[in-house]
Amino acid sequence: MRGRQLRWPDAAVTLGLAGVGTLAAGAALRAHWIPGIVAAYAAHAWLAAIVLAWYFWLGRRFPVGALVWRQLLPWSALWLLAAVLNLVQAFSVPPEAVQLPAPALLTAQLVFLALVVGPTEELLFRGLVQTAINSSLRGELQLLGWSLRLGTVVAAVAFGLWHLVNLTYQAFGPTMEQVLVAIVIGLVIGVVYDRTRNLVGAAVLHSLLDLTGTVLPWVAYFVLR
Repeated sequence: MRGRQLRWPDAAVTLGLAGVGTLAAGAALRAHWIPGIVAAYAAHAWLAAIVLAWYFWLGRRFPVGALVWRQLLPWSALWLLAAVLNLVQAFSVPPEAVQLPAPALLTAQLVFLALVVGPTEELLFRGLVQTAINSSLRGELQLLGWSLRLGTVVAAVAFGLWHLVNLTYQAFGPTMEQVLVAIVIGLVIGVVYDRTRNLVGAAVLHSLLDLTGTVLPWVAYFVLR
């Protein structure tokens, strides 16, 4: 893999830049300068710009993987599990009410969930941050009998804390729930990425979780009510 090796200071700079950009988008949303969907796209465009700058301009490379069945096999089991769990959750606790946005906004939201969130966030948090820390710091942490690499844990925690930006448009309770869930999901994705070195599978899993977690409750509501 060509390019200079990522180091932990690269991860620190990356997280700082990501925080500044997403907070700026959140502040613009809170001030009612831009609508929510524009803030979401702007924040993730900023994440993508950070990753592309490190990868191509500065030559800091990290494993991306390919559409190879051997690499994607572990991910495929998680894809199925994610869809089933969200399906069970949606139909066991359907929402009391559903208000779908206008068609144009609904399309923008679905495209965002399916094609934008997963790739951008996984490239940054797993591909860049996790790789940078694990390539320069060799420590491990013990969690419930599992040995987890230091960078894998740090990237998962940073991924969870990054969701605090959601306080710009929602209450503290739901935001903290998202933070904790994101840390757990980040750990699972990070561990599998350490073994497969495949971000394609990680991005698909991330997108599948977000998309089915949003759409299946709508489906459950209209089917059951």
